[in-house]
Parts: sequence; structure tokens; C-alpha cells
Amino acid sequence: MKKFLSSTLTSFYHFGLWLDETLYRLFPGRIRKSQAKVISVGNITWGGTGKTPLVTKLARDLAYYGKKVAVLIRGYGRDEVEELRRSLPNIPVIVGRDRVRSAKTAVQKYGAEILVLDDGFQHRRLHRDLDIVNINTTLPFGNGKLIPAGILREPLENLKRAHLFVLTKSNIGAKNVQGVRQKLQELKPNALIFEASHKPMRFWDARRSRTVTLGEMRGRKASTLCAIGDPYSFEKTVENLGIEIAFAARFDDHHPYTRKDLTNFLQECRRLSVTDVVTTEKDYIRIEPVISKGAWPELDGSNLLTLQIEFQIHDEEDFLRRCLNP
Repeated sequence: MKKFLSSTLTSFYHFGLWLDETLYRLFPGRIRKSQAKVISVGNITWGGTGKTPLVTKLARDLAYYGKKVAVLIRGYGRDEVEELRRSLPNIPVIVGRDRVRSAKTAVQKYGAEILVLDDGFQHRRLHRDLDIVNINTTLPFGNGKLIPAGILREPLENLKRAHLFVLTKSNIGAKNVQGVRQKLQELKPNALIFEASHKPMRFWDARRSRTVTLGEMRGRKASTLCAIGDPYSFEKTVENLGIEIAFAARFDDHHPYTRKDLTNFLQECRRLSVTDVVTTEKDYIRIEPVISKGAWPELDGSNLLTLQIEFQIHDEEDFLRRCLNP
């Protein structure tokens, strides 16, 4: 019954996608063009492809080269919006479901010359000058089925719309990189393909406001806590740093942490005699409000460590050149 329901929902979802694609093809006037250039960063799978890190890096680099930049985000999860605003304090981050309206605001209010559209591949109404699609190399296309039966948000053939691909987490999913390249080139010959890595830089001990080097944690035992789209990559990164994971707590993507969640988690840590807890920057944004209410009742001597990652694009100069001149 469950399989039948999943298959039925997938069929309805597929029909909706087909209808939407058909309407845009028949009525191209539905697509609105902004006065600013638009660079979309999106994906074709559900979560965990590194969109937010790429949006952050791209916006920061474009601003460095003197461009007036604004980021447009729908704002599904408060964590992503807050992460962008903390990372880009001098760049407008405009939240809103209507991206066309957000684009007008960015141009009229902030004088934006380039708009970076977060999670924009499925948002067709705003014309884009450059369509970037991230592919998570640790789990490129799942089982090849559309949600909810799989993780695809669109059929793979729709990748033909993209102008440029970024193969993210290529340091962790190295064994899949060549296969993904071949698949993309089959779908779109002469496709522009770049590889990117999530490079760990340091830990931030939030409870004591201090930096902890990667070397200090090597050989230690820790528990991990995350609610992200691709927990495997995070945990694998932690293990690659020489840290033994005694207990890995996983919640659904964008999960709103509660006092009970943290209490149960810390009780398990205490049972395993683990005093180091490692989480992601995105998770910490959702954990922080709960902690501020005194919801870290156990393990007073524990370390809450946020792993800080740098998004690195191979052949970055060529990538940025194409983004500056879409």
C-alpha cells in the first residue's frame, strides 16, 4: 500500500512538472526579466547539495570585484536565511516567495547590478542570465526517481536547461565524479562542469567563544548532531579529520530543535562518556535559541563544537569569470 501511494503521488508530481514546463514553453511571456543580471544557484535533488555555501561565496566574490549584489531567497528554513545574513553582513538578503517582486526591490532599493537567486532552478518566472546547478557527488541522483519515491525534484532530462554545473563535495564523493560527468555530458554535450570541495577549516567552541584547531580534535571521540539534507557527508568529513564518532544523532532537514531533543541527546552522550559534540553551522543557528533558554542541562563540561567549512571551487578563476560575464 505504501509503495502504491508513493508511486501515485510521484505520478501526480510528474504531471504537475510536465504541465508547468508546457505552460512556460507555450507562454514565454510569463517569464519576467529583471533590470539586473540574475545568477541562479539551484539543484535537481532534494537537499544537501551545498547551495547556501555557493550562494555565500558567489555573492561575496562578486561584491569583492565591485559589483552591487543582492541575494534573493524564498526562505523555507530560518536557518538558511540567518546563515546568509551572518555570512554576508554587507550584502542585502531579500526574503520572499515572489522572486520577481524581490528582484524589483533589490534593484530599486539597493541598486543591485547582480542578483544571486538561491534555490532558483525550479523557479521559472524570473529570467536568469546564468543557471547554475549543484550536484552532490556523494549521492548524485539517488534511485533516479522523482519525489516522493526518490530524491529528484525534476526529471534528469531537465538538466538541459542549466548553463553550468558544480559537482559539490567532490573530495568525499570522488569515486562518483567521473560517472556524474559522463551523465551530464550525455544530457548536455559540452556542458560546463566545475568541481568543488567542502574544506574543513576549524571548530568554533560556542559555549566558550574560542577557536579549536582541527589538529586538537584528531584522535578524540565525539558525538555528532545534525538536521541537514546530507548527514552522511557531514559525518564522513568529521571522521576524515581523525575523530571517532561514538554516536550520530540525525533529525529531518530544517528540524526545529527542542529542549527535549537536546536533553535526550546529551543523556546518550553522558551514557557513552562523550564530552565533545560536533554540529554544523546551519544546525547551530537552530540550536542557539534553545541553548539561550538554558536547554543544555547535562554535561556542563562538554564542548559544543561547530565545524566551520570553506566552499572551494576548483579552477575558481574561470568559474568567477563566467559569473561576472553571464
